[in-house]
Amino acid sequence: MKRDSVVLWVFGFLIFGVWIGLQFRTDVKQDRSKLDQFFRYLEYEYVDTLDIDGLMDDAMDHILGSLDPHSAFIPAEDSEYIAQRMQGNFSGIGVEFRIHEDTLVFVSIMKNSPAASYGLLAGDRIITIDGDTVVGPQLTNDEVTSRIKGEEGTYVTFGIMREGLYLTAAVQRGIIPLESVVSTQMLGSLGYVRMERFAETTHDELLVALDRLDSLNMRGLILDLRGNPGGYLHEAVAIADEFLSEDKSIVITKYGDGKTHTSKASGGQRYEDLPLHIIIDGSSASASEVVTGALQDHDRATVYGTTSFGKGLVQEDKILSDGSKVRLTVAYYYTPSGRSIQKPYEGADLPGQMEGTVFMSDSGKVLLASGGIEPDIYLSADSSNSYYWSMSFGTMDAFAFDQIDAQRSDYELWTFERFVTDFELSDMQLYSFLEYGSYGLTLEDLSSTDMDEIRFLLKAAYAKNIWGFDAYRNVLRTDDVVLKEVVRAASTTLK
Repeated sequence: MKRDSVVLWVFGFLIFGVWIGLQFRTDVKQDRSKLDQFFRYLEYEYVDTLDIDGLMDDAMDHILGSLDPHSAFIPAEDSEYIAQRMQGNFSGIGVEFRIHEDTLVFVSIMKNSPAASYGLLAGDRIITIDGDTVVGPQLTNDEVTSRIKGEEGTYVTFGIMREGLYLTAAVQRGIIPLESVVSTQMLGSLGYVRMERFAETTHDELLVALDRLDSLNMRGLILDLRGNPGGYLHEAVAIADEFLSEDKSIVITKYGDGKTHTSKASGGQRYEDLPLHIIIDGSSASASEVVTGALQDHDRATVYGTTSFGKGLVQEDKILSDGSKVRLTVAYYYTPSGRSIQKPYEGADLPGQMEGTVFMSDSGKVLLASGGIEPDIYLSADSSNSYYWSMSFGTMDAFAFDQIDAQRSDYELWTFERFVTDFELSDMQLYSFLEYGSYGLTLEDLSSTDMDEIRFLLKAAYAKNIWGFDAYRNVLRTDDVVLKEVVRAASTTLK
């Protein structure tokens, strides 16, 4: 009898629980948010058919964009590309390409890549990919990229025209590194490292670069962060740690609820006493500013260049059901001395907090705090003439491709090192370029400065179309007036 009454009680509670659940669900349906109701009206009662998902995306993008400069909505189709950039690799075959006169052409083949192992060559014209014709005005860079990339170990097949012969190739995709440390070299007694972003592999890449430079008797280091938009905070902390002694603060993170977190150096690293020089500009942001600010606050680096971007807001990605992301600002970054990295923006509390405050480095040097990192030594390249001609770089690139493609076997006899020191464009090549671009100019119309600038930029364009984009950047660096001044200044400080 007792057992029967227990069963009845349990059954009664279950029935009551189900009834409560049904009431709750009804209440939720009746109490939808205004935004949910709004989209339901659009979906079911608007006179025309609407893309509701697209409108929701637009609404989220607008709301987030109105909060601060860096909160953002990231569509699902963009998430994979961003993730690949930050993880430091992707699955593909290792080629640089261009679409030339409606035809896909491989411009450069990466060393030790699947494309190189198979025997693909710069100058190959691609007629088909996986049996589909890819010639015509509708061809886009995005379409080509999506067709060539794919899961590691899978194959992509090409129909190729090479010197009048039709060939087929089935290339197995592999992991292609996306290096963030894009240049490492010795400049006299100084090591030089250019870092393009802070990806998942950046700290490891930097250690490899430092080991190489150390083996070449590096006595000081120039860390070039110009144009570096930032990336992962943990990579920035690990990199700053390489140059700071134990327990030195690296960055202070302050959250909306008032909580703070201070990242500190672990100490015991090899490069804690290495003379350090950092170059920044208006595009150096976020993680770049964390590293620069920490090393400047602790008097570990001399900073050159122009004021950095001023991105001191911390974002976290919140993943939505369709794979899209809400990139939401959750905290502020501060340097060890207490300077806010974030530049003022409408609606921010920071300008009032920073106003009138004096910040100092460990040695007592006064540090400016107006948003971004101010350099110790202001250096800016005079780019007025360069800017004028660089506006025509698309034409220069196309002209260089035509010139290289017509005599590719001759140009490929050059080594890059000899090209940098010995290659010069003739007056006839300059004249051909002016004709190609339909500028309505002759050589007599140009000043000697203009002619030198065109020669230099065309030389960089030639390098790009022989060896790829890294070669283009390396040629431009040979006339980097800011870097030359940093090398001069830094060399005088060596003991």
